[in-house]
Amino acid sequence: MIKQSISAFILASLLLLVSCVSNKKTSLEAFNQDIYTPEYASGFKILGADNVQSTLIQVFNPWQGAKDVEMSYFISRNGEQAPAGFTGPTIPAGAKQIVCMSSSYIAMLDALGQADRIVAVSGIDYVSNPYIIAHKDSIKDMGPEMNYELLLGLKPDVVLLYGIGDAQTAVTDKLKELSIPYMYVGEYLEESPLGKAEWMVALSELTDSREKGIEIFSEIPKRYQTLKDLTASVEQRPTVMFNTPWNDSWIMPSTKSYMAQLVNDAGADYIYKENTSNSSAPIGLETAYGLIQKADYWINVGMASTLDELKAVNPKFTDAKSVREKTAYNNNLRLTATGGNEYWESAVVRPDIVLRDLIHIFHPELVSDSLYYYRHLE
Repeated sequence: MIKQSISAFILASLLLLVSCVSNKKTSLEAFNQDIYTPEYASGFKILGADNVQSTLIQVFNPWQGAKDVEMSYFISRNGEQAPAGFTGPTIPAGAKQIVCMSSSYIAMLDALGQADRIVAVSGIDYVSNPYIIAHKDSIKDMGPEMNYELLLGLKPDVVLLYGIGDAQTAVTDKLKELSIPYMYVGEYLEESPLGKAEWMVALSELTDSREKGIEIFSEIPKRYQTLKDLTASVEQRPTVMFNTPWNDSWIMPSTKSYMAQLVNDAGADYIYKENTSNSSAPIGLETAYGLIQKADYWINVGMASTLDELKAVNPKFTDAKSVREKTAYNNNLRLTATGGNEYWESAVVRPDIVLRDLIHIFHPELVSDSLYYYRHLE
């Protein structure tokens, strides 16, 4: 009888010890193992720790102008608790109720085959994704600003936020107050077209499908490189101008931007070399008028779908070389009936298709496929 009591006491002690060990939080410092380090993106990485299934997604400088901003998101698995001292959001792995505050996040989830996890978007009338359009009656519209009453009713697993700097603080404070997990997605700041697409791996971590995300993404650089190789021996590289004025300001991308890289990879030459920063910058209108008179091609020209519409924006556009020679193109071939533009949505995960379009424009002898995102202004 005494032996049985001692044995029961020892067993209970062992069970208590195991329970204490299993409930013990892993330290924040223990999350130092590289689970996924992006090859092209600079705005995130995924970390893990020994004997833990949960992970941390670290996000860096997720809005324009951010410096030394680092955020961490705990992706919880198997009921594991966030590490001691962790103050960021905890997001359950396998998130099934997702709110997308940018249409590019819709495209990433769709590329993963997970559009059916989206329960709300921002600006549903401007979304081109077929799944969202087909489920407009059930998928909610958060509007340009967060509708918190609607959000509470949805009980989302995570809200994917578009970073706009200090103005976003009120939103994250409110989400914390409501205990609604969120994560910033900074793909729009990536200078590499492939880096933008690589953010789909971060989203796949949220949906507990990292291996699938890596596998799907890994095919994109292969297709992109195959197309880029076509222009390796190009000798004649035409010059390219971007954009049109907005509110008396003509915004030009930097030479490091993803658009400049796409143009370069397509065998052409971005005409404006002065902006070497890591963000777009305005230039004087007279400077811009001088550039359009010289550029061989002019792309991404606002809302115009014809040369007459482009010339109607400003009579000076009539003197543009690309207008005279009919070498102006716009990225608005795929528009929805309500004004959505698929380029601003799905192109983020299809940089190879954008590159193929641009090669077709600048060097039609290399690519014979019809244009997908771009239209020729006539």
